[in-house]
Amino acid sequence: MSNMSSFEFEEEVRRVARALWPGAEHGGPEIVDGREVDGVFDTEEVSHMVEATMDRRIDKAHNVGPKLRDHLKKARARGDFAKSWFVTYHPPTADQRRVLHNDYDRNIEVISYDQFRSKIVDAREYLRLRDRASWGSASNPTTNSAVDLIKYVPLGITVTTGASRAKPSMHPRRASKAVPVKTESSIAEIVSAIESGENLALLGDYGAGKSMTLREIHSRLKSKYLSNESHRFPITLSLRRHYGQVDPEEAISRHASHLGFPSPHKLVNAWRSGYAYILLDGFDELAAPGWSGSTEAIRENRRAATVLIKEFSREAPSEVGVIVAGRRFYFDSLDEMGRSLFDSAPHLIASLSDFTDEQARRFLSQFKDSGNGLLPDWLPVRPLLLGHLAAEGVIRNVAGSEGLAPAPGWDWLLSTISERESFIKQGVDGVAVREVIEQLAGFARQTPQGVGPVTMSDIVDAFTVVRHQPPSDKELTLLQRLPGLGGEEDDSEKGTRRFVDIDLASAAQAAHVTRYIVDPHGEYAGFDPKKWNSSMEPLGVEVAAYQLAALEVPEGQVRKALDRAVRTDCGELAADIVRIAIVLDIDLQPNSMLNYVVSNAIIPSLDISEGGPDLSGVEFIHCLFSELVVSGDPAGAGLPRFYSCDFGETLGRLGESDMPADNFQSCDFAEFPDAADRNAAIMDSAILPIGTRVVMTLLRKLYMQRGSGRKDSAITRGMSATDMALVAPAMQLLQRENLVFATRQGKNKIWLPDRSAGPRVRAFLDAPRVGDDPLVEGSKEIGSRK
Repeated sequence: MSNMSSFEFEEEVRRVARALWPGAEHGGPEIVDGREVDGVFDTEEVSHMVEATMDRRIDKAHNVGPKLRDHLKKARARGDFAKSWFVTYHPPTADQRRVLHNDYDRNIEVISYDQFRSKIVDAREYLRLRDRASWGSASNPTTNSAVDLIKYVPLGITVTTGASRAKPSMHPRRASKAVPVKTESSIAEIVSAIESGENLALLGDYGAGKSMTLREIHSRLKSKYLSNESHRFPITLSLRRHYGQVDPEEAISRHASHLGFPSPHKLVNAWRSGYAYILLDGFDELAAPGWSGSTEAIRENRRAATVLIKEFSREAPSEVGVIVAGRRFYFDSLDEMGRSLFDSAPHLIASLSDFTDEQARRFLSQFKDSGNGLLPDWLPVRPLLLGHLAAEGVIRNVAGSEGLAPAPGWDWLLSTISERESFIKQGVDGVAVREVIEQLAGFARQTPQGVGPVTMSDIVDAFTVVRHQPPSDKELTLLQRLPGLGGEEDDSEKGTRRFVDIDLASAAQAAHVTRYIVDPHGEYAGFDPKKWNSSMEPLGVEVAAYQLAALEVPEGQVRKALDRAVRTDCGELAADIVRIAIVLDIDLQPNSMLNYVVSNAIIPSLDISEGGPDLSGVEFIHCLFSELVVSGDPAGAGLPRFYSCDFGETLGRLGESDMPADNFQSCDFAEFPDAADRNAAIMDSAILPIGTRVVMTLLRKLYMQRGSGRKDSAITRGMSATDMALVAPAMQLLQRENLVFATRQGKNKIWLPDRSAGPRVRAFLDAPRVGDDPLVEGSKEIGSRK
């Protein structure tokens, strides 16, 4: 508005007048007594004459004074009610006010444009009150305040054009727009889209920053209004407060009452008149009564739950956009979302990305003692999780911090995520939410990848197992938005979901195994390990070991649980327990001269090491291992025996002939990554200094091989004694360069890479002898030191 012409300003004042006096919606410029007047608006009760100006000179007051005075005089002579208005772009000057009141008529209303439009609604007061209320699920991780939030750090935003059916639109202006697909966007572009009248869905997973992003959009629209750059202001509703509502006017009125805004009807009128944008937070927190459990019935429930949003998009003035935020996988497909939220009208879809490493550091800089900037590779970089980690002090001292080891970190994150989900107050606390996620993760173990798909009936069954009763309608809403559940193309028609993060699924799957070891003879609803498709991922094993150590479960109890798993022919469960025993350093020698036989199990990874526990009592028969890690030079007498097993990658050995034959009988090996053409090739390279070769080997192990960390005992595997002597100074160099950091898990020291250093590491590995990276000279010096 700051760059508008005089004519545009006059037209804007007339728009306000028509909104103020709906009975005079056809009023406008007229010739009165041979003089042109900016606007005359006659209602049944009052005749209004309006003059508008951007001119601050006193001459303008003299020009309009006679017209405004005569309008009042004629009305009085007829015995009618009339008002005359002098509306200025800037606050009226004292001289203008004096001239109009003293020379013409004291009853002339001399008023600024801001005061004039506030008669539609006191938007400034609304915006002040809105800033004192909560913003969806956003909160300050340090203070838990829902109002005093931390500074917004922009996230990556991908914008695409939403699908729509070819059908007539209620708003022709919207239907005629052809918006190109974009790959990247910004908050400023989102604001521009809303200002141009676009409808938009803002999507993200749990903790992605949807509410904070919506608040930032609100703040920018608010600033434009308060600085007179725009004549429209934002109205932002948290949909969790509008359960069961279907009428936009009722929703806005309830919203105004909740804030303590004195004139709800004026807020409604401002929106109806095109003076307000509608921002709706949390479409995934709506529920509707009644469902039968079928996929179609659940879709119908979602459609009924989101009628309010559809009505907002239908009834909004064509020039005013509607933006609504929620989780992408609340709906089975984007097409279903478009039908439910926008009645298949044209719309945009803005998807939030996780923080980049630089954005994560900017975000963490807001927290006191937030650490040295290193981010462990296993940590999901979402605002919710990073904020809570920083607030709890977990990131404060990365070096040597147990809080940043993957197992305790994920155990903590599961509780944090679950507590956050209970915030919608559907009567299910954080502990119960976590148990539902863990139960569902147990169901997901019955699928080939261990992450799903799971049906909505599976999700309901998981809730029923935990709560001992089926979910209510409101509780069903929580189940449709469980964190970490998403979908793929095949899931759209089936209405199924799957864990989008294998680490989240794996960490949640640990609970069933932990519970079984504590009481292997217990009866657990929903627990059927014979249906599991494979043993747990390494993270799940580590989380279970961490939980058992915290519970101080004795070693004998672990052996009893393993014995029962073997006797009941639960191969995957038995494999889980063997691997947990390895992490906890528990010996598994023959039990009463009998071995622990694990058969026909699929096992992602097995780690056996020099100095590790005695596993001589374990036999693996017809098992499939994706990865076998052999650390150091473990004695064959303490190793398990493998019969007719298949191995994908075998790390720490140079080839099949390097394996102890007595322990591996009739086994097939696919690949040895540490063979001569891999690490050994680096170590034998004559053109590289020995220190450079050692540093390269360590970086490959930490950054290029499976897993997000390495045990200290495994870091030297495959190296000669001469090379191993240089590992300590090489690791000191990598620590100084913030490429690795140490943490502890139980008795094990774990080395973790910094997730942001990947490009630098790859560049060094490609060209280790050239460039200005300190690693080039630093690694050379390692081998030359006396």
